[in-house]
Amino acid sequence: MTSANRTLFTLVQNLKIAAEAFGPDQGRPVLLAHGGGQTRHAWQACGKTLGENGYYALAVDLRGHGESDWSPDGDYRMERFAEDILDIADSFRVPPILVGASLGGIAGMIAQGEYAKAGRRGFAALILVDITPQMNIEGVQKIIGFMSENLEEGFASLEEAADTISRYMPGRTRPKDLSGLAKNLRRRENGRY
Repeated sequence: MTSANRTLFTLVQNLKIAAEAFGPDQGRPVLLAHGGGQTRHAWQACGKTLGENGYYALAVDLRGHGESDWSPDGDYRMERFAEDILDIADSFRVPPILVGASLGGIAGMIAQGEYAKAGRRGFAALILVDITPQMNIEGVQKIIGFMSENLEEGFASLEEAADTISRYMPGRTRPKDLSGLAKNLRRRENGRY
């Protein structure tokens, strides 16, 4: 089994991006970018599988997610996420394959579509998960509404967050073990998630 090695990238404005690497350093690089409200931990099984098959998989926490820094200037535009992904991609000896889910996929499409303007090399391939170039606006608005519903006040507990998610996704079984959810939420100074 491939174990993960935690690493940090320092980007513009001294922004620290946390990541976990799987597989041999000389393997074909695969950059794994999570969706909104997720962290690099969403890619654990995928990263391990890729690493075990000889790829060098790097699962990142995008800015403001997981163990990565919050944006120092509050910049969370899609273009900013795209620039971050390109900065990380530029650290590889060859262009990586980017696998992007939702937020990571949108940022990847912007990065791949815009990189030539800035003389950036981009990705060897772009694989989209849970996102398409032509999105259903109603679906996007529903997800944005859910994601921003508790943005200001947060949640008093992991149980409260899990209950909210269960109401949004009634067909999905509510997990008894909330440790995975704990990896996707940050605890604020006031103690709320």
